Amino acid sequence: MTFPTPTNLVPAQAAALSTASEVPEVASFNVKAGLAQMLKGGVIMDVINVEQALIAEKAGACAVMALERVPADIRKNGGVARMSDPRMIREIINAVSIPVMAKVRIGHIVEAQIIESLGVDYIDESEVLTPADESNHINKHDYKVPFVCGCKNLGEALRRINEGAAMIRTKGEAGTGNVVEAVRHCRTVKAEIRKAQLMDDSELFTYAKEIQAPYHLLKETAKLGRLP
Repeated sequence: MTFPTPTNLVPAQAAALSTASEVPEVASFNVKAGLAQMLKGGVIMDVINVEQALIAEKAGACAVMALERVPADIRKNGGVARMSDPRMIREIINAVSIPVMAKVRIGHIVEAQIIESLGVDYIDESEVLTPADESNHINKHDYKVPFVCGCKNLGEALRRINEGAAMIRTKGEAGTGNVVEAVRHCRTVKAEIRKAQLMDDSELFTYAKEIQAPYHLLKETAKLGRLP
């Protein structure tokens, strides 16, 4: 949507307004991936209220994950786990200056639209919550906000990236306090990347079919030695 430029602006102001009006409504993948770089090497804390969010910010967290219940309680209580209360998420956003993340159910488009409208910095399409669609994930290219997704192996990571995920994390076993699964998934991804680096184009093409990953992303991964 474009707006008429006011006639009483100086040329520099008019140019700036004209440029701003041409910003696409959906951010490019490079912009989203650049935003995700802010979280590298930092700690993301799960918080359930404003008080915890402020403590996390003061303690040096790079971001907070706004949740109604921490993963341990979600696993213990069972039932259907949905997105958090939008009011609580909004209160946390207004209270802290660090990025705020929120989880949505896998495949739940409406939850993602609601979370995006709140102004969060990142959306986590999370396996911790009850999946809304076991077959299809959200098309993350349709959103301005960068998405974070979990993976257990290289094929899953590249499929999520192909869907528009700007950042990949290992899944692990949320809520157990046991990090061995997360370490296992991390080592699996790194080992499969090293394996891909040793392959020629024809081998990569076959390997892409084996792990059900897009060939162009697998080829880029092999070239870079990391996820694209």
